[in-house]
Amino acid sequence: MIKRALRIAKLTLQMAFVMAIGFGISLGIYVSVSESARFPTTSELKSADNISEDLDFKEKRAVIASRKSILLVMSSSAGYNGYSKMSGTYMTYQDKFYVLTAAHGIIGKCELMFVATNKDDIHACIKYIIVDYKVDYAIIEIEEVNKRMPVKLTQVLPSNRDWKQETSILNKVFYTGYPNGLGPLTFEGSVAGLSEKNYLYLHSYAWPGSSGSGIFSYDGNLVGILIALNVGFTGAAYDVLEDLVIVTPLFMIDWEIAYEMMEEPSDTGDTGDTGE
Repeated sequence: MIKRALRIAKLTLQMAFVMAIGFGISLGIYVSVSESARFPTTSELKSADNISEDLDFKEKRAVIASRKSILLVMSSSAGYNGYSKMSGTYMTYQDKFYVLTAAHGIIGKCELMFVATNKDDIHACIKYIIVDYKVDYAIIEIEEVNKRMPVKLTQVLPSNRDWKQETSILNKVFYTGYPNGLGPLTFEGSVAGLSEKNYLYLHSYAWPGSSGSGIFSYDGNLVGILIALNVGFTGAAYDVLEDLVIVTPLFMIDWEIAYEMMEEPSDTGDTGDTGE
């Protein structure tokens, strides 16, 4: 009697298990079909993760890092009507947060400089670490930005041995920025050459507002800061070559000094080193 009861119980459990598997498969098919028929939400369309499936692993990694770390940089001064607008890369070092951008758009003191992800998500400057107008780069300590993911500075800087590859001709690069205040928009390009003063030339595209964008390489390294379009003399006088972009490579930054200044205590309102 007991054996029969055990056989019945075993059979019942097996049938329940089979039914559960069948239900799970049916539910999965239903959800899959429903999802495939559902139009994506606006947030899904605009997500930083919504990138082409045709990209390979390294390309996806670089593009996502670029998109998730992009910030709109705004700077003003007491006598300036409005704000200078650029792009910048959100980064972290020793539990502090920074934006790396071009210097030429920083026009006033720290208290008149902000970063944003949209018009309702604006964060203040804490301290100017370095604003070097000669080389054209700025490192600025800022408030934490919850809607972006900072790159870890010590993990994305190329090592000395990497720079030959990172500056090699036709090495693929990616950047995200706010051209003409639009965006964030993401572009790709390739290394075209190196200037006499070691600035990088890229075959890519840029417009006003793209300045300060971080350039990420195919290997996922942060290799430079977009600073300008090339202007050259043509048969019709001087003209902008909008597909030839000039970049400050990060090996032009004295990181030993930068790290020392970044490790100093932060005093709100300190305008820091303007490089002048």
